[in-house]
Parts: sequence; structure tokens; C-alpha cells
Amino acid sequence: MRSAGVSLGDLEQIVLSHLHWDHHGNLAAVLAAAPGIAVVAHRSAEAGLCGGEGEQSRQAAFLLDFLRQAGVAEADLALWSARRPEPPFALDPGRVRWVEDGDRIQAGGALWEVLYTPGHSQTEMCLFDRGSGDLMASDHLLPDISANAFVEAPPPGLAGRPRTLLQYREHLLRVRALPADMVYPGHGAPFRGHRALIDRRFAEQDERCARIAEALAAGPLTALEVSGALFPQLRGRAVYLGISEVVGHLDLMESRGQVAVDGNGGVLRFRLK
Repeated sequence: MRSAGVSLGDLEQIVLSHLHWDHHGNLAAVLAAAPGIAVVAHRSAEAGLCGGEGEQSRQAAFLLDFLRQAGVAEADLALWSARRPEPPFALDPGRVRWVEDGDRIQAGGALWEVLYTPGHSQTEMCLFDRGSGDLMASDHLLPDISANAFVEAPPPGLAGRPRTLLQYREHLLRVRALPADMVYPGHGAPFRGHRALIDRRFAEQDERCARIAEALAAGPLTALEVSGALFPQLRGRAVYLGISEVVGHLDLMESRGQVAVDGNGGVLRFRLK
């Protein structure tokens, strides 16, 4: 911004693509430095931005329960719960312009269509300019790595874990149908050829399912055990990344009738059908 000759005070609005710390973590500092900036976010982000410590505690409790069902030992859960979480947001809901799928955002001389694309995050949206074909793809579509469909808590008041990889695949198909030209991702350089990239991501998911089937061939396993077979290098907090990736693919395999899950309220084990 300095090299472009602008400061925070010159900005009119901040559009939050989704609530992951590497995308929204500095919001409070920016608003403190330039309180006149408008904030735009998808309505699904309201709890995370405005819920404060209560929402943070709800999400933390969900995560511990999810890890417990995945087979993480109680001793490791205690270490996980003892880690210091990020400071909670507690914005005034009236401070934010909340948008929904299909709404329009005026920015940069263009009129952007909001595309709600949950999967990588339950709060994620992309922006599409039908005039130019420009697509602000956030982390929904990355050129160099496949986005993890992170397992996250359901919205407040709803029960049941979101099947995030199934969501992600649904919205990959939606984005694939767009007449997009240049894609601007949340990480990596702009690129063209979004349909070929999406097809490659689908192929990679099928390959991962095949590797999981190989791991399950010897008998039922927990999600933690499958993650250890596929991602033995993961340690500490990063184990969640592997578990989340594995559970998403197990959901996909279950939807295809390839696996079944055993366990009722405790540790879940997956087996081939």
C-alpha cells in the first residue's frame, strides 16, 4: 500500500472472504487505525465476528468433541484445550454490511456478484464480475495446493457436523460452470483455466479415497489412525489438519456406499463395506 501511495485511511471498505485467521486476523487493528472503513462479510460470519467469548467457547467445545470422536487421546485433548486461542471478535453487528448469495458489491470500478461457497470455511464467499470474467476465488480455488475442507462447528442453534468436503465439491461444480477468465486466489498468483484445475482437484480427491481404502483394507480404523497412515509427518496441532482432510474423504466414501461408520457417541471407527 505504501508503494502504491495509499494508506488505510484511503480505503473505503474491507470485504472479508472468510473467517480464517490469515484472512481476517488483523481486522480489529485495521478498524482501530481507520475506523471509517466499511466492513462487508457474508451473513454466515456474524457469529464469528460478533459472538465474542461465548461463540469462541462454543467452537472450541465442538472441536474437542470432534477430536475425541476421531480417536485423539484424552491426554492430548487436555494439551489442545490448554493452548491459548486467538482473541475473540465482538464487533457490533450494525458495524458490518452483511451480504447473502447473489447480492452485489461495488468495488474497484466493478459490480461483484457474491457467491457463497462453504466447504473450506463455513463463512467463505467468492466474488465474480460477469463483465470481465474476473473471479475473486478466496481459498475456494488455489492454484498450487488443494484447499482443506476444514471440519468446523455448525452455525449456532444447529446440530450435526457439516459435511464440509461434500459442500466443497458442490460449490466447485458451481464455480466450474462460471464463464470465468482470470482467477485471483487467496494464496498464489492469478491464473486462468479454472475448469481444468477443478477437474484436477476432483481427480486428487478420488486418489485420496483410494489411499484411504487401502488403509482400511486391514480392518476398521479411527480417523486419527487413517490420518497417521496418510500423513505420518504431522505432529502436534497440525494433526487436526490431517484428521479434517481424512474425515472429509470418509464422508465422500460413505456417500458413495464405500465405507460404514461404527460407534455411537464415542470414538468412531470406519470400515470398508
